[in-house]
Amino acid sequence: MSGLTGVVLLQLGTPQSPDPASVRRYLAEFLADPMVIDLPRYLWLPILYGIILPFRPKRSARLYQKIWMENGRSPLLHYSLIQAEEMQRRLGPAIPIRLAMRYGQPALGDVLQDLHHQGVKRLLVLPLFPQYSRTTSGSGIVKVFQSLSQFPQIPALRIAQPFHDHPRTIAAWATRIRTYHPPRPGRHYLFSFHGLPQRIIDAGDPYHDHCTLTANRIAQAIPLDKNQWTMTFQSRFGPQKWLEPNTKTLLQTLPTLGITDCTVVCPGFVADCLETLEEIAMAGQETFIHHGGITFGFVPCLNDSPEWLSALHAIIQNELSGWQ
Repeated sequence: MSGLTGVVLLQLGTPQSPDPASVRRYLAEFLADPMVIDLPRYLWLPILYGIILPFRPKRSARLYQKIWMENGRSPLLHYSLIQAEEMQRRLGPAIPIRLAMRYGQPALGDVLQDLHHQGVKRLLVLPLFPQYSRTTSGSGIVKVFQSLSQFPQIPALRIAQPFHDHPRTIAAWATRIRTYHPPRPGRHYLFSFHGLPQRIIDAGDPYHDHCTLTANRIAQAIPLDKNQWTMTFQSRFGPQKWLEPNTKTLLQTLPTLGITDCTVVCPGFVADCLETLEEIAMAGQETFIHHGGITFGFVPCLNDSPEWLSALHAIIQNELSGWQ
C-alpha cells in the first residue's frame, strides 16, 4: 500500500438532514469561516450567534425540505457521491477517490485521515468549483493545509486548477442546454452564478473574470448571439454591494423589456443544490411569472450527465499526469 496516489473531490457542503438543528450546525460552521465572511470577528460573531443562527435555520430548513430527495440525501450530496463513485470505477481501485465536504459530512479532515491510514503518499485535491474564489476553493485549500499539518508525514500534494474554461466542461454545459431548453426565437438565457461582495473582487479575487469566461465560452459553444443571454449573480446576502446584475432583479424586469421566455443556467455549480433548485427553479420561476413572464426554463446542473462524468475523468487524468 506504500506510495498510493489518492484523489479528494472537494465540495462545499450540505446539512445532514432538512431540520432546523442540522441546518443550524451546518450554517454555524459555514458562516463562521473567516474566508467566507471576512468581517472583524468582534463584529460578525455577535451577529452570527445573536441574530442569524437563532432564526435563519428554521426558515432555511423549510427551503431544504422542498428539494430533499426520497433517499434521505440532499441533491448536492447525492450527485457528488455519484461523481466520486463513477471516478472510482473509471480510475480503478489502485487510486482511491473520496468525496469531502468543506462544511458538514463527509468532513474533509476525516477523509484526509482515512487516506493517510490507507498509505496515500501522493494526493490530488480537486475543488468542485469551476470558478476559483477565495471563499470557496481558497477556503477548502486552506483547510486541506491545516488538516495535513497534523500528520506525521505530509503527502506530496497537488491542487487541481479551476476548470471554468475547460473545453470538456464547456461542451458538457452546451449539450445540457441544447437537451433541456435549446435556443429558439425570443428565448433569453440567464447564466446565473453565485454572487460575491464587490469588495472581494476589488481585492483581486479572480471569480468574476472566471465567470465571464465561462459564460462567454458556453454561449459560443451553443451558439448564442450576444443579445440572447445575460450573465447574472444570485444569492445576495446582507446590505453591502454585491456583484451585478442581480438574478432576481433581472427576472423581475425582463418582462417589462418584452422578454417573456427565459431560461436560467447555473454554470457555477456542478451538482444541483438549494441555490439552483429552490432559489432558481422554484422561487425564480415564481418571480418571473409573477412579473409578467410567460415561459420559464431551468437547465439542471451537470450532476451525473455522461458528458460531465467524462469531462471530470479527463480533468483528473490530466492533473494526475506523471503520478500514474
